[in-house]
Amino acid sequence: MIVLIPLLVACQGLGGQGVAHSCVGPYLDAQPPGGRYGDPPPTVRPGSTLEVYGHWYTSTCNDTGGNDPLVPLPDVELTLTLPGGQTRNLGRHTPGGPDLGFKTVVRIPADTRSGTATIKADGPYPAEFRFEIGRP
Repeated sequence: MIVLIPLLVACQGLGGQGVAHSCVGPYLDAQPPGGRYGDPPPTVRPGSTLEVYGHWYTSTCNDTGGNDPLVPLPDVELTLTLPGGQTRNLGRHTPGGPDLGFKTVVRIPADTRSGTATIKADGPYPAEFRFEIGRP
């Protein structure tokens, strides 16, 4: 008989190096702070805008009952990759606010073809957000 034991990695990084982010993040989505985590990403039309939020860009982990003050991670560089591979730099964003996050407004060029677009955050704990671009 084979018994599988799930491996739970809470706030420790691999190799005992510790953590430089919250145990629940960081992550990117289209939900403002306090929004519903895990909602499906929107479909955006060419020529329109999309608000993208970064959440839990912190080096503090209180998931195991601690109450340490939240310490922000350094600024985050965002890059948009459109269907077809074109990229756009979305600038650097400074974590702040109650969930040590940020917001950016992304304009989708009017001539963008339909397909999946990706926003990536750089840094030691990269995050990625995928959404669809569709024609009316």
